[in-house]
Amino acid sequence: MSLAAALFFATPAFAVDTTGIPICDTLLKRYEECSVELPRANIHAAQKELLEGAMSLRANASNPQLRPSLEKFCADTFEAMKTSSEIKACMSK
Repeated sequence: MSLAAALFFATPAFAVDTTGIPICDTLLKRYEECSVELPRANIHAAQKELLEGAMSLRANASNPQLRPSLEKFCADTFEAMKTSSEIKACMSK
């Protein structure tokens, strides 16, 4: 799984408001802290794609029917980033 695919709904926290979903907010915060470790050539493209996904995540977070799926998505994404992303060491802290 590529970093961009793994984080489709995430973005650096400085670029977005909180989602109101604790695991998603934790993922966003950790990604913000770790994104500086991405190769320079990848940072801009990843953050752009991630920002678009985060906007979707926030828009759907208020829907009680979607919220459980979003929580699972963020938890699964966070775990995947800890094992298979370019910044897995940082994400695992």
